[in-house]
Amino acid sequence: MTFSDVEQAREAYRQKLQVFRRCTTVIVVIAVLIGALIRFPIGRAVDLSSAPSILFNIFPIFFFGLFGLVIGIIITGVATKKEALAFREAYKAYFVTQSLARTFTNLKHSHQQGLDKNLLRATGMINTGDAYNSNDLVMASYKDVKFAQADVHIKEEREDSDGDTYYTTIFKGRFMIFEFPKKFNFKLELIGKGFRAYMIPRGNSQTGRKMQKIETESIDFNRHFRICAEDGFEAFYLLDPAMIEKIENISSRHGYNILFGFVDNTLLVALNDGKDSFEPPRPNRPIDEEKEQQKISADIKTITDFVDQLSLDRKIFTR
Repeated sequence: MTFSDVEQAREAYRQKLQVFRRCTTVIVVIAVLIGALIRFPIGRAVDLSSAPSILFNIFPIFFFGLFGLVIGIIITGVATKKEALAFREAYKAYFVTQSLARTFTNLKHSHQQGLDKNLLRATGMINTGDAYNSNDLVMASYKDVKFAQADVHIKEEREDSDGDTYYTTIFKGRFMIFEFPKKFNFKLELIGKGFRAYMIPRGNSQTGRKMQKIETESIDFNRHFRICAEDGFEAFYLLDPAMIEKIENISSRHGYNILFGFVDNTLLVALNDGKDSFEPPRPNRPIDEEKEQQKISADIKTITDFVDQLSLDRKIFTR
């Protein structure tokens, strides 16, 4: 896969989009004309002197125009699906997979697969909602630290005052799983002050131990995180002053919209930053190769920062 292949795929997608967007414009115009003819039949006088009358007369035209726009968008999406997929595949192969391979070892990358919903649910940490989607699964090693990460988008069904249901996003970001260098036999959760998709701690079904809220000696850390652990004494084995400082440093960059879970000798990180990583740009204009490489490098650095900043590669701890 070369950059030229990516640009060819992008241009093919752009050209087809352009054709069907013009078709959408024609559909909207026709729909508006139909609405106008229905509301203003030829030969019938219409009173336009009052404001309510104006709104009454315009509504059918607006409705038909909106209906035509929706139909046009659906047709465009279906008609350009093949080209959109080809562009996405080419972009991921050239920019994403190649960049990942330069940084990580033992790489497995699939932009279509993600983390299983049941895996996240089993942690008891995060609300998996009513609509769940995950993609861009990366499984690899960095500095001999094994990890897996994927984009995750979770929506929850809610009901308004009229009884109508709608979906609202409660989590959009990344879920990451890292090997942790220290050995421990308890569960610890650090829920950032900006994180809203967490589950109320219900205890560990495997050990039967309850989660309890604890506080550290750091006033700032206690203010930035809700700390829940099965064993308050054991928790301080992990939350020593050095680790607290490292967690503070990396979490502050993300506005504390983050959740850490120490479970079964692994570190789980839910980063609710509202972003989709490793995504291609819109096909409207030629791709700036250098800019895209920088964007992908930034997405990769989000992963490596957790290993580097939290010193997950320092396998010197024993218990």
